[in-house]
Amino acid sequence: MKVKDVLKQKGPEVFSIYEEKTVADAIKMFTHNNIGLLIVLSLEAKVVGTISERDIIRKLATDPEGCLTAKVKDVMTKQVLVVEPEDDLEYAEQIMTQNRCRHLPVIQNDVLVGLISIGDIIKFQLKESQTENKYLKSYVAGGRA
Repeated sequence: MKVKDVLKQKGPEVFSIYEEKTVADAIKMFTHNNIGLLIVLSLEAKVVGTISERDIIRKLATDPEGCLTAKVKDVMTKQVLVVEPEDDLEYAEQIMTQNRCRHLPVIQNDVLVGLISIGDIIKFQLKESQTENKYLKSYVAGGRA
């Protein structure tokens, strides 16, 4: 199974924010869209980082008064781990586990084409397992799939 298979099921929608926006703007986007991570873009629309609820909590712990007015670029995670559509899901899971992250941007030819989460991977694998289970039960019972 490949990353592109998860994207087919999930869709390509990705929420992003410009690096010059404020943390308050990011929080509004999290709340309005019921999400936990935004891709951070430069003014040239290049991926320059990610900002998550965790990043904001860290900023809040060190600067409670200035947290909401801080620029996204000053709070974001700058080291962006990515996968490509043709990467195996096991590889994506390994990256997430080793780096304790829940989301990975999907990049193809230096262009952002999607975002996958550990939840997306689990949902996809569960659906695949249920389908396989159905066919195996039918086979064992002597029926047709």
